[in-house]
Amino acid sequence: MSMEAEASPRRPRAILAATCLVLAGSAGCGSTRMSHTSRTGTEQLLLTNAWDQALGQVDFRPLIGVPVFLETSYLEAIDKGWVTSSLRQAMLAQGVLLREEKEDAQWIVEPRTGAYGTDDSEMLIGIPQMNVPATIPGLPAGSVPEIPLIKKSDQHAVTKLALFAYDRASGQLVWNSGTVIGASNDKNLHIGGLGPIQSGSIRGGTEFVGVKIPMTAHEDEQAPHEQGGGAVPFSEPAIRGPAEVLDRDDFLPR
Repeated sequence: MSMEAEASPRRPRAILAATCLVLAGSAGCGSTRMSHTSRTGTEQLLLTNAWDQALGQVDFRPLIGVPVFLETSYLEAIDKGWVTSSLRQAMLAQGVLLREEKEDAQWIVEPRTGAYGTDDSEMLIGIPQMNVPATIPGLPAGSVPEIPLIKKSDQHAVTKLALFAYDRASGQLVWNSGTVIGASNDKNLHIGGLGPIQSGSIRGGTEFVGVKIPMTAHEDEQAPHEQGGGAVPFSEPAIRGPAEVLDRDDFLPR
């Protein structure tokens, strides 16, 4: 056998080895720049979903047929743009005649919020993080890391909404919505260091490390409304103050 025949099988191996050396020598590193907003997306979803739930309980139909101006100067909410626009949409969707100028309206509607915020709670079953003081001379103090068996956090938002209307000319009260309350929540669960298992009204189901877990029949029914698809239907609130509609004939133009 000739020398050329013996060398030919070795050439592909030599080329492969040379290619690997070139790739190893040219290996680099990359990075992704990440930024964060001053408010988390979860907080914003919690608050706006709680507001939408409360607003969906208000029946604006007693205001139909009369030019109305929405007075929002007394409305206090961190998401005032969303709050104001959703109020206008809900009123228009139920047939209310809105006017851009107060002078062109007969009735003035004033909304107000008694609550618009979030709370959170945590539960830990395991060993919490703790500092260990120096007990032996020459040995520094240290700390024991948190060792959770079960760790659960729950963040929820609540909104309290009330509206009333009065006649612009006489100043008399003509309508009162009563008080409605909306709520939403977000839950995170870690078991034995695994997680998070996420659920809550803002998610429309349950997720494990970002992967959807098949929803139950009840969650499946609620998901379209919680995700904001379509119009929000009117329903009687679970917690509500007494609504009042006065005799509107006394305030309509003759």
